[in-house]
Amino acid sequence: MEITPTEYDVIVIGTGITECIIAAACSRIGKTVLHLDINRFYGEQWSSFTLTGLENFAKEGPPSINSELFSYRHFMQNLTFKETPSGQPSQENQKLDQAKHENAQKGEKTKIQDDSESPEQINEKEETTTEAIPLKPSWTSERLQKSKRRVNIDVTPKLCYSAGRMVDLLRSSNCSRYLEFKAVNRSFVHYQGELIQAPCNREQVFNCKHLKVLEKRIMMKFVTFALQVGEESEEFLEWDKKEDMDLYRSFKLTDGLINLVRASLVVSSKETVSAHEVIRSIKHYLKNIGIYGSMPFICPIYGAGELPQAFARFSAVFGSIYVLDIAPTELSYDESGKFSGVTLQTGQKLTGKYCVVSPNYTSPSLPSPTEGLVSVSHAVYLTASSIKPKTKPGEQDDVSILHILSGCLDNPRPVSGFEFGPRSMLPAEDMYMIHLTTPGRDPTNDLESVVDKITDNTAVLYKLFFTTQMSAEGWNVDPVLDKNIIRTTFPTYSAGYSECIEEARKSFSLLYPDEEFLPAAPNPEDIKWPDEDETEELETQPQAGVEATPQEKVEEISEKLVDDLDKGATEGVAESGAVAGSD
Repeated sequence: MEITPTEYDVIVIGTGITECIIAAACSRIGKTVLHLDINRFYGEQWSSFTLTGLENFAKEGPPSINSELFSYRHFMQNLTFKETPSGQPSQENQKLDQAKHENAQKGEKTKIQDDSESPEQINEKEETTTEAIPLKPSWTSERLQKSKRRVNIDVTPKLCYSAGRMVDLLRSSNCSRYLEFKAVNRSFVHYQGELIQAPCNREQVFNCKHLKVLEKRIMMKFVTFALQVGEESEEFLEWDKKEDMDLYRSFKLTDGLINLVRASLVVSSKETVSAHEVIRSIKHYLKNIGIYGSMPFICPIYGAGELPQAFARFSAVFGSIYVLDIAPTELSYDESGKFSGVTLQTGQKLTGKYCVVSPNYTSPSLPSPTEGLVSVSHAVYLTASSIKPKTKPGEQDDVSILHILSGCLDNPRPVSGFEFGPRSMLPAEDMYMIHLTTPGRDPTNDLESVVDKITDNTAVLYKLFFTTQMSAEGWNVDPVLDKNIIRTTFPTYSAGYSECIEEARKSFSLLYPDEEFLPAAPNPEDIKWPDEDETEELETQPQAGVEATPQEKVEEISEKLVDDLDKGATEGVAESGAVAGSD
């Protein structure tokens, strides 16, 4: 297959989200962009797979480049599948479903109990239904096999802050038209031996039954300070170069409160953070609450892999060319040593002024980044029900956050991740997905025992383990334009997308420092189309430099005759008739 044209302003290798944002920004200002990827899908380490696609991908093995001058390192390692087709709903849940089903058929009352309610409140909250509640079918190996195509698994699961940089960029560029989101509903932390829903606002703090009255007051005083203190104030500056524990102790937070704050409000993968980082994190967390829901995060429907595809669609609208399942075998340089083009595995040579390269592609002159990296273990569980079923009417469980600090559940490392419900479109119908991560190189040993403990009240249908390489949180990413080539970095081991957006912005400014970064695309309703009269006038006007045909001349003279007759200009008619007859 020959790619045309053969000359481009920017050639982008790899379709991660950073590369896709850079490509979108370049094409938006009118630059010609060619985007290549050796994989058959978009996203690389930012992609989302169906379970069937991931199994087939594992069987086929990672793609490779047959060249000594260019190579490709696959972004997933230690991929392990463990299917448990015998998994059935727990006996307690099965008995409860059966009881609800039988009572509904009889028209009897079924009590819905909330642990935080008194017996009197429970008696007042009886519900009567006259329609039978259908029993959900049990999970079998055959049913699981049929559902695999409807399961979407993120390689790098992340969330968007409701007022964060990703949402701002999507809105300002109008790229949001290619995406849909679900609000995060719940946050769970391991607190004093059990998994509880973390209080995230004032109402939830005072309604939390796990905290004493004095602890609630202490926590609100601390959170209020973090929200209101200004970064230029003396109160803030006095915590410079001090650790987080110094800050906690100064507000007399108990050990339990410290763990609760660290696991829920301080969104960080690091074991220890500075006092300033704690204040900034809590302030940012609280300022994002209430925009799209009670939690500060939203999640793309169908997974985080939709984000690079959205920017790729945006870029394609403005003329970028995307070619998958193909990779360069060599980078070319001109006499001055700067990038001048690529040679594809088909032998075709393409020229370009600039090149943006994913960290998974390496060459002798372009080694893979090695500093500031961390190996991350992933565990993905498919379950028959939520680890914390809904207890209140109207409660949503589309997306939940999970945090387990080091030392909890006999785990030496902090564990974080998410539980996705069916309405997030990641698991299939009647299914939930748990995706947990922790720093490590052996995902089975690092995570299986922890996830088994938090899923002991539900049936586990499927287990998946793998590792990825990521940039450490807080690692300063400053892209460099060397020989007209920019090398991007791995995803950051953090909750949001701030780092990759900042990297894309800085990279674009190196390429085109005088241009605006990803300006808004025009809305279809804002485009001024010519009305019918203008369209007819344009159609009747002869094109410049093109002589009218004899037939067109006759038609033009005939129209003029009709106009002159209407005006009664007989002399003009006679003259025009003579001309028409002589023709």
